[in-house]
Amino acid sequence: MSTSFLTKIVIDHETAYNSGLRDSYSWHQKIWKAFPGRDGETRNFLTRLDEVDGGLRLLTLSEQPPDRPDWCPEPAWESKPVPDTFFTHPRFRFSLVANPTRKVRSEKNPKNGRRVPVSHREDREVDGKLHPGLISWLHRKGEQHGFSFDPAHVRTAPRQRQSFIKKGSAGLHAATEFSGILEVTDPEKFRHAALHGIGSAKAFGFGMLCLAPAS
Repeated sequence: MSTSFLTKIVIDHETAYNSGLRDSYSWHQKIWKAFPGRDGETRNFLTRLDEVDGGLRLLTLSEQPPDRPDWCPEPAWESKPVPDTFFTHPRFRFSLVANPTRKVRSEKNPKNGRRVPVSHREDREVDGKLHPGLISWLHRKGEQHGFSFDPAHVRTAPRQRQSFIKKGSAGLHAATEFSGILEVTDPEKFRHAALHGIGSAKAFGFGMLCLAPAS
């Protein structure tokens, strides 16, 4: 069976600032240095950035073992293998920081539209139109990625919006953290989601399922 790798970096705010880690996209660019020789290739890792006491924690799940980059102090680095058998449990406690969005179609050109963040937990009807909420968004992702959950036992918590600069242009992502217990309904789809992420903006630290087996 194949193995993936979970890597944790914990640094203080001063070290992050001095290393040029100012926003979610700069973290993504910097973590590429843990995978030398892959410039120009497709990203094959997920990241998640969290505030912790006194600093920041970056989690990375990758298909290949990473190398500690020079900007990361040795005591701040921890990496361990995750065997494929880990993903075969029937139930997991999970935490997911996602960028849930819905498409708003243009009245002038119905084929085109823009994506807007989903911030309300339950579905809403506005001006005769149904606006799906966060729980519906997660239900769709569960059907797509091989898991189910009880909405009554899933917590949805807004996170601070994340600003970033990419190629000179400023952007903003809305963030929601989902947490609770999920049940695996399709092991192969679920494993793919665990390794490749859920939802959009994965290059900005969204979509990584943090999992612990549940009894």
